[in-house]
Amino acid sequence: MSSSHLSGIDGNAGEVVMTKGRRNLLIGGAIVGLIYGLRAAPWDLLPGRGPRYVAIEGLSPFRRLEEGGRISTGSAAFVGLDPPDDSESERRGQIELVRSDLCGALFGPDARDGAIPVAYFSEYRCPYCRKLERDLADVVEADPGTLRVIQHEWPIFGASSELFARASVAAARQGLQQPLRKRFMQMPLVADEGSVLRVAADLGLDTDRLASDMASAEVAAELGRTRALASVFGFIGTPGLVIGRTVLNGAISQSLLRQIIADETSLPPIEC
Repeated sequence: MSSSHLSGIDGNAGEVVMTKGRRNLLIGGAIVGLIYGLRAAPWDLLPGRGPRYVAIEGLSPFRRLEEGGRISTGSAAFVGLDPPDDSESERRGQIELVRSDLCGALFGPDARDGAIPVAYFSEYRCPYCRKLERDLADVVEADPGTLRVIQHEWPIFGASSELFARASVAAARQGLQQPLRKRFMQMPLVADEGSVLRVAADLGLDTDRLASDMASAEVAAELGRTRALASVFGFIGTPGLVIGRTVLNGAISQSLLRQIIADETSLPPIEC
């Protein structure tokens, strides 16, 4: 057989191998794409797979999801860094106080403004909170006026978290809570009050007033109310949500978040 004929056979064989290789690559890519597509699909919205609600005993009209999401919790590594605990009598007094006006403590004085109130419990070092906040922002941007988000700072990771929570609550008194929160959510750690005040000054806050408010009894009382609310609803970590009458502890998919909001929209305004 001539060398030219052999060369032709080898060339054809090479083309066959390359064709099979491309086909296998395409098949492999399709399989990978299918797997990731299935994982990303909103399975929680399929018939029979939607949100399942359970009434919370002793907390009518509130209900919870049968299953929660992913949460961040404090750990033994931070024991000793937390601010001094309230006495048992003070803690019980705070719980009774928020129970006496649960909607007011959760949602503030504008609970009847027509929007679905969302009480949001967060901790600036909570990674799941960051994802949930983006999803909440997307919902608010897509349909303005549907939700009214009420911020509840719940520091569970020690002294640094407590410092940030005080700064956040104090900044709300100057109408700049969210810009301050967004800036610090992008930072790894709030080390001291000096770093807080430097960022606050950069955002245009009155730093003298901020420092004074951070140390005030009013800010301490607000954080105490948040701790009491977290206790009432049985939160064990952040994020925590009360969307209308639906209580959820943990981050969830945006599709499930939208379904809960749709379910709340279909119901009469919450009365409590």
